Amino acid sequence: MKKLYFVFAIVVSSLGMNAQSLTPQVIASTGGFSSNANGSLSYTVGEMTMVQTFSANGNILTQGFQQPNDSIILGILDVTQDDFGSFVMYPNPAVDITKFAFQMPEAGRVTIALYDMVGQKISDVYAANYSNGQITGQTNVTSLATATYFMTLTFVSAQDGKTHITTKKLQVIR
Repeated sequence: MKKLYFVFAIVVSSLGMNAQSLTPQVIASTGGFSSNANGSLSYTVGEMTMVQTFSANGNILTQGFQQPNDSIILGILDVTQDDFGSFVMYPNPAVDITKFAFQMPEAGRVTIALYDMVGQKISDVYAANYSNGQITGQTNVTSLATATYFMTLTFVSAQDGKTHITTKKLQVIR
């Protein structure tokens, strides 16, 4: 009879406990989880990939690192506008390429350039007249040494000629 009370007490006490959550979560310095009608995706930003990655049928398998399908990552990153537009980069740190996206509130001239730590221009990444919508692109960083760089977006408004500059830090790793 004592065993029956003991089992009953364990069952009753376990009813108040929460079980492990099955909601996908990312444990990293930055990242998250996204879900839509086509499925779900968990991703982390800034991890070094030192292992081989396998992919088939839109699924990615890695050996210990969560990675996104980088062909759709710019749709996941928030490219919402603030007062004078927005500018995002991925991946960061970068090994071979880094992708960027921007969106401005009005027409104007957009230039994106890459600078080293002492402020010397390394290269022009993008330059064009902007009218509207989200613009995406990428730049190859394989020729750059492992270091910290700055990617600067300069927007000159066609309406009033005002210049807005946004700078993002970019880590290149090997």
